[in-house]
Amino acid sequence: MTDLDDERLADLVRAAHRDTHLAVPLARIIGARPRPRPVAVLALAMGVLVGVVLLGAAFLLLAAPRSPEEPAVPPPSASAHGKPPRPTSSATTAQGRCTDYAAGELAQAGLTELPPLRFEVEPVPGRLRLLMYADDSGSTACWLGAEHYAVQVGVSDLTTVMRPSHPPGRLSNASSAFGSEPAAAYTFGRVPAGATRVEVHFPGGVVREAQLDGEWYLLTGAGRQSYDFSEITKIVAVTPDGPQELPIQHG
Repeated sequence: MTDLDDERLADLVRAAHRDTHLAVPLARIIGARPRPRPVAVLALAMGVLVGVVLLGAAFLLLAAPRSPEEPAVPPPSASAHGKPPRPTSSATTAQGRCTDYAAGELAQAGLTELPPLRFEVEPVPGRLRLLMYADDSGSTACWLGAEHYAVQVGVSDLTTVMRPSHPPGRLSNASSAFGSEPAAAYTFGRVPAGATRVEVHFPGGVVREAQLDGEWYLLTGAGRQSYDFSEITKIVAVTPDGPQELPIQHG
């Protein structure tokens, strides 16, 4: 009987009543079937409503576009990518500071120490000092400003010969600039032994005499004059055997 629905059960009751002629009215028997109680119906309706609300909320959460995620903040101990921190120096002399500042640049070039010092000058008096170091294989320029410095190992970025060497007995050249605060530049090199004068030739027939110390020469310029160093045409060394010329090409 548990598998019979209400209509089938009612039919069976009617048939039994006809067969037995029960004294109880058929309407009373049919009316005595269990009816759903209002409280149970209300609880069922509330459950269905809550389920619909929960399903709707879940759908909205899943279908809503994701907000852009905040980038992860690196921990304080994480180091920034790129070059290592610039070296510092507690030295009280210009040569001591250059030794400290040049350590990293020399290591990258496969060197362990600065070459011998050839010149120490002030292209901009009181504001910018230049120390030139050199040997047979190349030169290193150390610029010392009031707040900034620069170390250039084996660089000649104002000429097409980017990394010139300075073998003895030959005329050589390296030229570079500091920047714009303040603006300054140099041209530097080696001359044959016995040279008595070194001329630096600029466009338009302008000739300036470089400082000469043994086999090494140096000419510096500051301000607008330093811009002309990117246009030097040639270096001329006056020697006992006659002048020797080195044409300078710029990229």
